[in-house]
Amino acid sequence: MVRKRAIKSWPSGYFTKISNLAVEMRNIFLILLFSGFSTLAQVDSFTYRANHTDDISSVVFSPDGKYVVTGSWDNTVIIQRNDTTAEIMQVVEDFKGAVKTMAFSRDGHSLIIGGQDGRLNFYEFNDSFFQVATKDTAFVLENTQINKLIYGPGMRTIFCAGDNGIFTTFDLVKQKKIPINGTKSITAATVAIDRSSYFIAVKGSPVIRQFDIFGKLINTFQGHGNDITDLLVTLDRKHLISSSKDKTIRVWNIVNAKEETALTEHTRAVTDIDMDPFGVYLVSGSLDGTVNIHSVKEKTLMAQFSLEGYKVNAVALSPDNTKIAVAAQPNGVSNPAGFFEIPTGLAIRKIVLPTKMDLEAVRETNKRRVKKALNNKRKEETSSEPSSKKTGSIPKLKSNAEVLNKTQQVTITIKDNE
Repeated sequence: MVRKRAIKSWPSGYFTKISNLAVEMRNIFLILLFSGFSTLAQVDSFTYRANHTDDISSVVFSPDGKYVVTGSWDNTVIIQRNDTTAEIMQVVEDFKGAVKTMAFSRDGHSLIIGGQDGRLNFYEFNDSFFQVATKDTAFVLENTQINKLIYGPGMRTIFCAGDNGIFTTFDLVKQKKIPINGTKSITAATVAIDRSSYFIAVKGSPVIRQFDIFGKLINTFQGHGNDITDLLVTLDRKHLISSSKDKTIRVWNIVNAKEETALTEHTRAVTDIDMDPFGVYLVSGSLDGTVNIHSVKEKTLMAQFSLEGYKVNAVALSPDNTKIAVAAQPNGVSNPAGFFEIPTGLAIRKIVLPTKMDLEAVRETNKRRVKKALNNKRKEETSSEPSSKKTGSIPKLKSNAEVLNKTQQVTITIKDNE
């Protein structure tokens, strides 16, 4: 007699639950794996590009993401491809002394470089020529070392922070400079995207000062315990971000000058910070050899990379968010010098650049505008009908949109699907 084995009947939805549990466990595993990589990845995990003979003081990506540009204490700037070849395209040797600071225009066609010799070198940046960077002009804004250069978002203004304490606004169209005078060396500076205010920190002081465009002091930000090393303003102009030798990064509310958050993951001086163009991610580097990625909105640590045995001098986040260029030097060694390429693990962002700024065309337009204004003024003065100024009436204030358009500022919007 053959016995029949009873077949167990599984509850409804059982296998669906098992499948969902497996997916959840896999996701948890992947999260832990990425988290482990982010926190424990070591020097040997990353590519090191050592092409300088002394410490790199400044590193930037070209706005299209195709090149990495490094400036060094060896008096040179090196331009190399941001790809697997890492081909050196050009070595620029126009400097007498260390290169301290570099900045690109948002369209990627202009590069400005400054340093110990006090000269602001202006380059046409175009890879369709034999040389990527072609020297255009050299300015001497102030007879002092240049510690920080900022290319204005409207691409017609340059901001220059000097070792003599002077913060200079230079209008490339009018060829005119407007200084904010100081006496102590400027260690960090930044400009809000609407150019409504400037933030400046000086050597020997943990205080950050906010000025309006006329040089009037608006606010002071106090809370750091040592010199400020870098400053950034968020895209919405609500927050100021500062790094310091006191090992911290602080996020401030600009309206009331109050500290909102202190990021304390680094164990030595924070040397440099960078933020993506849309203000989503903050990258920082420290003398302790660590590089951090923070969420700007959440003000939380997303990832940390360890470069044990190295000090980090400068950091730059690539325009597509996928890579960090980290200027780092082995402790106690000056030659050779280079930078690490660290993959971020962040989602890639499409790069969209504005059209090329034609300064000559803008200058001609500006000349015509000035000429028209002078002619209108002469007509008013000779007219029998009194103007609004003569009758004492108050002219209507221009809207923000009109001001932005007149000053050729750039408005950036963030879309969730980008």
